[in-house]
Amino acid sequence: MIQNLLFLSMQMEYSERELINAIVPNTMQECNCPAKRSTSRWRDEPEKRIFSPQIVKEVVQLNKSVAKYLGITPLQAVLFVPAFTFDLNRESFDVDDICKFFDIRPIEFLQLQNDFDELVQKRIFLLEKDDLPFGKRKNYVVNSLVKDAIVSGQKLDHASLEAPNIDRYQFVSNVSNIIESRCNGDICTKQLFKNVSPLEEQHKKLSFVKKFLKLNLSLEERTLFYEICDDFITQRERATGINCTLTDIYDNVKKRMEVARVLKQEQHALQKAELIEVVSQEMFSDALIVLTDKGKQLFLEEDYDLFSTETNRNQQLIYPDKIVEKQLFYDDELQQQLRLLINNLEEEKFSAMQQRLKNLGMPKGVATLFYGLPGTGKTETAMQIAKATGRAVCHVDISAAKTCWYGESQKRVKGIFTEYRKMCEKEKLKPILLFNEADALFSSRQDINKSHGSSSVAQTENAIQNIILEEMENLDGILIATTNLTENFDSAFARRFLFKISFGKPSIEARKSIWQSKLDGLSDADCRYLAQKFDFSGGEIDNIVRKVVMSEVLDGTKPDLAAIEKLCQHEKLGTQSRQKIGFTN
Repeated sequence: MIQNLLFLSMQMEYSERELINAIVPNTMQECNCPAKRSTSRWRDEPEKRIFSPQIVKEVVQLNKSVAKYLGITPLQAVLFVPAFTFDLNRESFDVDDICKFFDIRPIEFLQLQNDFDELVQKRIFLLEKDDLPFGKRKNYVVNSLVKDAIVSGQKLDHASLEAPNIDRYQFVSNVSNIIESRCNGDICTKQLFKNVSPLEEQHKKLSFVKKFLKLNLSLEERTLFYEICDDFITQRERATGINCTLTDIYDNVKKRMEVARVLKQEQHALQKAELIEVVSQEMFSDALIVLTDKGKQLFLEEDYDLFSTETNRNQQLIYPDKIVEKQLFYDDELQQQLRLLINNLEEEKFSAMQQRLKNLGMPKGVATLFYGLPGTGKTETAMQIAKATGRAVCHVDISAAKTCWYGESQKRVKGIFTEYRKMCEKEKLKPILLFNEADALFSSRQDINKSHGSSSVAQTENAIQNIILEEMENLDGILIATTNLTENFDSAFARRFLFKISFGKPSIEARKSIWQSKLDGLSDADCRYLAQKFDFSGGEIDNIVRKVVMSEVLDGTKPDLAAIEKLCQHEKLGTQSRQKIGFTN
């Protein structure tokens, strides 16, 4: 075979690189070879035809034998011959070398481009370097397996030429590497997609790729999905940042913003196919893309169960097993109110209550307001109720719900409830939507005409409150709001809270129990003494306990009652004795 190839190459050289038409005219005309200009000139100057019909016949037959040996077309064999010769004489070749050999212009080579590309796809030609920057000339080499078979005279094993077997994880990693090249400026967006396409073609036998291609999504949409899948495997949060990812993929800002807008409007083809969804880590503080269950099943296939326990959890929720159980102490009246609330939130009773309310045409949601002094356990009570009833908590970041951009705050607040509805649909038990220090959102509506500040700010605040009022009216889940400032609450909000529970300072007995639960070294009498002398909230007692622990770590001994009492005297602002400065009488 190697003698045949060298002989063919020599005949081509003798014809001043026009043998591509003279020696194999039938092959060229059947394949619509671009070098027809040479054919006509050949007929006009027959004296230049130095080959006898017998030689032409032999060479054509040799060319066909090369094509059969390699499993390619005769025209592809014509392209292979000079490439093989170049590869033997030097390390690599490029398209310009082929054009010069056949004396054709690069624009004429375009008609041969598909055949050349097919030789690359069949891995007969290989890129010398896979990670060339965009615009750099691509150099090729003949696959060493092909060269070794030809030189040794062995039968070519076509199966060995196939791309190395990789799994779906390596496949999406390879796509991500191409995207990283775009991010580094090595290639442009157009080239990025050009590089992903042959990668799909090489590995289309992967069941994940095969099933995904059947969805008839565009190459751009498929590339984004591959990147989201790679982030799912490699990123700790199992999510993809919209802005950073689109910046990596698209070098055109307009296109980037267009795709981002479609994603945030939930109109992207991947969203319509229910493969991805847009969420955020902290209630729209940073938009993220995550795989849906359907998307995970498509990508993970038989490995889905390995990830299901972890990945089925919404990153925005605090699940009951993540809430540390704490013993809280309340007055009798407060204890009774909380017990009634907990009983109603236990799933069996909660479902029955919602059905009954629905039959009566009344709102099904349970909205509860915890109000009272700071440090009285309002937020911790909400968390413990969630743990006791087996419900997750969606803790709203109120600071992230507001922005200086006009109209954006309303969208974010509306989005909070939209996301919460999705959570209610997906979670086994409806989560608790927790607004901590809710007076920032639930305050009294402003009179725009009497507003001392900007009227646009007042309009925004009122618009936000109107959205919340409407959402509370249509609430189908559980909402708990906590506040220290009930005087700021709008009466319209107050009416929509089914439970309004006051958290006052704990009684002496409650304070005594708190002291006993926190400091096991104190006697019953000592705890009662501290409870009677210091009118502390639970949060203030926690502060004292922390100081006691710090003192114990530093000194190596537990503080006695006198030391604890001294710590208590410094807890309240304005109670510390001050040394007078200046002249006194």
